[in-house]
Amino acid sequence: IDAPFLVIHGTADPLMPYAHGVALARAVPGGRLVTIDGGGHELHQGDHDQIVAAILEQTGSDVVRPPAERSGRRAV
Repeated sequence: IDAPFLVIHGTADPLMPYAHGVALARAVPGGRLVTIDGGGHELHQGDHDQIVAAILEQTGSDVVRPPAERSGRRAV
């Protein structure tokens, strides 16, 4: 894989052990692991901020800003 690679994994995932997420991130050159402490297999609302922040950082995105602000224009 020759692309930015992000693994987001919970430490308490009962289906895919955390060690698998660690191994996956290490197996891909430049891979990055974001750990959700106590996170299971599902996405929980309390983890959304950390997950969204990791994705935005990985992609360099500014999609959380309203479109008018992204373009430098102000909404009327």
